[in-house]
This record gives sequence, structure tokens and C-alpha cells, in this order.
Amino acid sequence: MRFFSWRFPALSLAAGAALLLHGPAANAQKRARPGAPVAILFVGNSFTHGGRLPVQQYNAAAVTDENYGQPQGTPRQGNPPELGPWGGIPAIFKKLADEAGLNYDVHSETLSGQTLKFHYDNALSVIAQPRWQAVVLQEYSTGALPERHSGKRAEFYDYGTRLEQAVHQANPAARLYLYETWARADLTYPPNKPYSGQPVDSMTADLRAGYYGLARANGHFAGVAPAGDAWLRAIQTGVALPNPYEPAAGKLDLWTDDHYHPSSWGAYLNACVLLATITGQDPRTLGPQEQAAATLGIAPPDAVALQRLAYEQVQASPKAEAMPRRGRLKAKHQRTQAAPVR
Repeated sequence: MRFFSWRFPALSLAAGAALLLHGPAANAQKRARPGAPVAILFVGNSFTHGGRLPVQQYNAAAVTDENYGQPQGTPRQGNPPELGPWGGIPAIFKKLADEAGLNYDVHSETLSGQTLKFHYDNALSVIAQPRWQAVVLQEYSTGALPERHSGKRAEFYDYGTRLEQAVHQANPAARLYLYETWARADLTYPPNKPYSGQPVDSMTADLRAGYYGLARANGHFAGVAPAGDAWLRAIQTGVALPNPYEPAAGKLDLWTDDHYHPSSWGAYLNACVLLATITGQDPRTLGPQEQAAATLGIAPPDAVALQRLAYEQVQASPKAEAMPRRGRLKAKHQRTQAAPVR
């Protein structure tokens, strides 16, 4: 069985060190120069950098936070200023890749509470660089939703496409991925919220429609990392709590105490999904003694369950060949024009 057919070539630190799924990623790995790192950039907000300890600072020394040390008062410093440097989900991805024998040079350009529009307006000088071989885009948690549920889907499609164009103008061979986010419990279970009275499935379905809709309409993304769908799978299979406001023994809480950001379990599941989507690596091969899970306080049986859920969700999600390369979605400027660098 295969994952997405447009997987980024996973470069091995040593021949045969990683057990990859069958498919183009495995073949590309054999052709790759041993030890050559894949430069990957994660663009997003606290749903990428984690938002809470211990995820936020996990393995931060192993990745590059492109927004750390920005001059005072500049947009990428944040308001209030963010301390950093952050590790977060990119740093968990880095650890998983290292353990699998894959060589990734991981960078992040993230800022709490921000949208893809913000990143386009303020960080294009970072994002539109030819060195990036893979770029992962994550929109604000409600941005991919329809307008009737407080979303800004049209803006998401516009700036997701603008960023895709900018990256591909800098490096036509770069592979871009969309990082699908998850349903927010704080917008579902309390009263007078966009999804009050509806099951958690509803917000997940709208997020899925938004992310996969952009991928299909744009036609130039390599795939979607279905993290939000993996959360729903964890809930539906009884591994995780459906409602963190009503704790139940023996079930993992994928949300942290704000019922919004990912807990260590949620962040680990996301990183496993990203690993499977981007590299083709089967996260189940990491096993119960995986080191990131241990450091984050995740018990070995829970790590194995989350690895399995990530594998199953990527297997079950729409394949690249099921997302026609229509290329019909255009940003407000023409694809042939150079994107301004800010």
C-alpha cells in the first residue's frame, strides 16, 4: 500500500537505515546523495509551534526558529513579543525523522495567532527562498472554515495560493504541503460558539473541506497532512476523549488545558501524520521506545497507538491522484508574475 504519490524524497543518513513504505519516496531515497539534508520550512502559528509547554520548547536546539531574535517592534517579533526559540511540532518531526535515519534540516516561521495572509505580508523574504525543498503551510484554526462558521475560506484560498506561487517561483521543484488542523473543543462544547450543539465531527468535516478544497482547486500542492482527521479517528476509535470538558479514565486528551492547542499527545499525533505524509515513513516502525514520546511523557503503549492512528489516517486519506491537478485557482496576481519579496 502507498501513501501520497507526490511524497518528498526522504534522504537517508545511511543506506537501509530507515524502513520506508513502498513508493516513489523509497525509490528517490536510493538515488539521493547520502547525508544531503532536505531543507524544510514550516509556516503557521501556535498550532505548529505548540502553544504550550512542554511541546513549545521541545527539541528547540535541533531546529531553526526563523522568527527568533527579530528586532523590537517588528511584526515577526509578535505582539506581545514571543520569547522563543520554539521547537514544537516541527521539532518533534525532526526527532522522528532522525530516529528513522532521515536527514532533514528543519526550520519554522511561526507566530501565535497569525494567518497565512500575515506570513505573506510580513515573512515572504523567508518563505520565498530557493533553498526550501519542502514547505508546510498551516492556516489559522478557523481560517479554512466557511464564513457561516466564523471562517475566512476565501482568504485562505487566496493567500494559500499566493504563498504556493511564491515558493514555486523561487524553487519550481519545491514540494508544498497543507497541514490540516483539528476541531477546537472550545468552539464546540460551550454554548454560543460556532459549533455549539454539534458533534466534534462537524468542525472536522468543514476543516477537511477547506484544506482538501484548496489542494484540489490549486493543483500545485504535493498533498495534505490530515492531522485533524487523525484526531477524529483517535476519538472515534476510543483512544482519545471526544469532550475534554468531561474527562474519562483511560482516554487521551489531545487538547491542552485551553481545549484549543494540542497537548503532548495531540502534538505527537500531528508530527507522526506529518512524517508519514512528507517522507513516506511508516510511523509504526518507530515503536514503543520512540524517544520524543518518552521525553514528552507519553507512555509507550500510547505512543504505539498514536503512531498507528497516524499511519491509518494517511492510508485512508485522499491520495494525490484523487486530487486532480486542475491549477484553476489563481491568486489576485497572475502566476507568471514575480511575487514581491518583503
